[in-house]
Parts: sequence; C-alpha cells; structure tokens
Amino acid sequence: MFSTRRTFIRHSVAAVIAVRTKSQPLVEHPAWRLSSSSTSTQTSYGAAIYLDHNENAYGPSARVEAALNLSFRTKSNRYPREQYDDLRSRLARFHAVGKDQVLLGCGSSEILQMAAATLISAGRKGCLIQASPTYLAIGERARAIGANVIEIPLTKTYGHDLDQMLKTAARETSPGLIYICNPNNPTGTLTDRFEIENIVTKLPQNFFVLIDEAYCHFVSPHSAYASFLDKPLNDPRVVVCRTFSKVYGLAGMRVGYAVGQPDMLKRLEATCLRYGVATPSSIAALAALEDSDYVGAAIARNADARQEFMNQTNIRMLRAINSHANFVMLDPLRSAKMVIEHLKNHRVFVMPVVPPMDRYIRVSLGTPDDMREFWRAMDLLPPTGKMAM
Repeated sequence: MFSTRRTFIRHSVAAVIAVRTKSQPLVEHPAWRLSSSSTSTQTSYGAAIYLDHNENAYGPSARVEAALNLSFRTKSNRYPREQYDDLRSRLARFHAVGKDQVLLGCGSSEILQMAAATLISAGRKGCLIQASPTYLAIGERARAIGANVIEIPLTKTYGHDLDQMLKTAARETSPGLIYICNPNNPTGTLTDRFEIENIVTKLPQNFFVLIDEAYCHFVSPHSAYASFLDKPLNDPRVVVCRTFSKVYGLAGMRVGYAVGQPDMLKRLEATCLRYGVATPSSIAALAALEDSDYVGAAIARNADARQEFMNQTNIRMLRAINSHANFVMLDPLRSAKMVIEHLKNHRVFVMPVVPPMDRYIRVSLGTPDDMREFWRAMDLLPPTGKMAM
C-alpha cells in the first residue's frame, strides 16, 4: 500500500527538518523495521553506503555462514573435489535435469563470457544481438573477441524488442547469439514469456539464445513471467544462466551456473577455468540451496523494500520505473550525473549513468538504514528549479 496523505505530510515535514538541520533522520517507516539483524555495517552517517551492485545487503543465511566457517577451517587448503561435483548434482536435482546439463562458473558473468567465446563465430563475423541498455558483461566480451555487437533499443515499456531482434537475426548468415536478461538489468523490467517462446520458434537455426535469470527470484507472481528453468523450453539452442550472487547473498563467493543440453554445455566448458568455483564457494552454495526458508524471507523482504522505495519516490513526486528485481531505476528530475556526484559526496554510491537512459540513476535496495541514508542525502539536494540540468 502506498503511504497515506497523513504519512505524506509527516514525511514531508521530516524531510524539511532534515534539510535545514543536516542531522535529523527521516521519520521511520514501519517497513524499515522489517529486520533488526542486518549484517550491514554501513549504517551510520559518514560510513559508505553501497547501492551500486545489486547485492543482497543482508548477506547469506546463518546456515550458510556456519558451512563457510567450517569449510575455511577444514577444506580451504584443498582444491575442489567432491564438493564441485556435489554442487552440480544438487543443482541437477533442484532443476530436475541431468548432471551433464549443469555447468558451473565463477559467477554468471563467467557463463556469459563462455557463451560469447563459444557461441559467437567471430572469425566469420558472427554477432551478438542484445538489448540497449542491458547487462554489459557479454557485450564487452563479444567486442573483445572481435564479434559484431548489435544493440536493439528497449520498447516503450522497457522490454526487449524481440520482433526487431528476430528481424536482425534473419539478416545474419553466420552463427550468432541473442542475449535476453529477464528481468533486465538495469531497468528491472520483464519481457513477456510467450513472446520469448515465439521468437525462439522462429529463430534461424544458426542462432542460439542465452537467457539470464540472475534476478528471477525477485519477480512477484506475474502472468507475463515464468522461469525457463521452472518451465523449460524444449529447444537445444537455449541456455539459461543463474547466480548465487543475488537472493542467496553470495556475491563475494562467485558462483554461477548454466543449464542446457549436454552437447551445448560441453562446448561452453571447453573455454572455462577447470574447477574455477572454489571449495568454500561450492560448500556455501550447497548450504544456500538447502535453506529455502531464508530464500523465502529474502524474497518477501525485497518486495517490501521495493514497495517502500516506490512510496518514498511518490512522496517526493519523483519518477521510477516499476521494477521486478532488487534495484530500481529512479528519475530524480535533475541531472543524473550531478545527483550521482551529490550522493557520492555523502558517501552513498549508486551505479554510474547508463546510456542511453542518462536521465536515470539505478539504486540497489539496501537495508532500512541504508535506504534512510539514501533518502536523507536525496533530501539535501536543492529544489529542481535551483539545480542545473
């Protein structure tokens, strides 16, 4: 529910007081008290608040922390052995596929780099077709190997323009790859599942599809969305990748994975670092998969934080794109670069401007204390009419 008129007045008064005194915090909203056991240390004014990498600000579950502590004492001196294979086997059972249909990587970014190196034929002017804007890793890798990267602007509703992607692919004669990040980073928006299925069925045989589901856990039930791992599409050209960096809170452990047909994954595996996922990382990921209660709580907490972010946005009469992830694209109605610099001066870090959406700033959802500090800094901005555009 959005904040009431009375809440609006209370927050507005608090914001004015904060601007004038530069010391008083905003009036606390009940949603900010969802958890008092946050592992974040960025809570006091003057300490850095990192809202730039879409991390889980609460860290992993206590169960995962216990497994990590044990692994550092007993396993960190050994190369990955059974833990690596155990994680592949557990992921295969989790997604009801064969073990040979799972490939591990150092975060999903390594999976994307494998796909760029393997599925795009740079020597024959192969191409990568992706949205603009979208997650940068695969495009950067494709350019580095000399492939042609074709960027298709998002639709007016910030979804992937699949029709244009299909038309572009139809003109290509060399093997290529279509990358679909869903929900999309940095916009947090969805592309309709039915439309993705439709493009796959019509796609030329020389094209593959990589679906990045890094933020899938944060999507509230939606008629336009269904994971391609929860509801697989029977097409050998489709690879789906996920990560333990987001909902599981293991960004620093660097664990990602791909699910696809065995022949496809063998091609990818030829370019990966053998046993690149470290022993403690494998153990942590195994423990995280078993802790479904934590995942459920993290999803609910994120949904509440996302709604409260929209409430605070509306109170200030700013604009934001409706997000299905753990971050929001905010239009501050001022120069985005100047706002980012202002926040940096208050030790609040958000993502740099993303072309072509240079009016927006992308804000990761942090702890209640983090978000209070973000809004406190935002409320210290001059009124829109007094700030250069």
